[in-house]
Amino acid sequence: MNTSLIYDHGGWVPERTVTGTTSTVVRLVGWVAAATATLASIGTGGELIAKHLQTDSYHAQKESPAIEVVEAALVRTPREDLSRIREVLKPAVSDLATTLGVSRQSVYNWLNGDQVADENAAKLQDLAQAADALDHEGIEVNAALLKRKFANGRTLLQVAQAGESARDAALQLAHIHKREVAQRERMAARFANRARTPTSADFDLPWADDHA
Repeated sequence: MNTSLIYDHGGWVPERTVTGTTSTVVRLVGWVAAATATLASIGTGGELIAKHLQTDSYHAQKESPAIEVVEAALVRTPREDLSRIREVLKPAVSDLATTLGVSRQSVYNWLNGDQVADENAAKLQDLAQAADALDHEGIEVNAALLKRKFANGRTLLQVAQAGESARDAALQLAHIHKREVAQRERMAARFANRARTPTSADFDLPWADDHA
């Protein structure tokens, strides 16, 4: 845990960062900022009037809550990024190794805790964010979706292999997938109320020119 000061609503207030599975920033604001502002406005040798302090404190509390919680970006290690990729995207180890330009053994070594080079760590982070984007959109990734070509004839992993943003490509893939699902649902609803053609009595009879 670390503590620093942030500038909020005209004054410096303590900022406390809590690290863990999710990183949360807690900003503490309230009457302290209001009291500081009031003292500054009175000047040297002035008299602190309780009414002024209460009024400024009231306005400060109306402008901002006593405790404001802001969700910060999730920070993961390369090993955690790799686990996230395997959890959501479910790529074959050989496909993932090809995407990252490393051997299969390197991937296994990373899973076992070996250090990851900065270049590979950046690619893992990008792919993990792509996994986060698909998961957030409620897209269940299967082998067919992972191998689908959509970005100029390339798959999601091929986009990452080319050094382009896998996260942006994942958002594009999610949009395409959801649009197609909506189209299929509209088609199904359109034909759901159509009466089916009843089977005729001679449905199974051979054609007139058929021979026994």
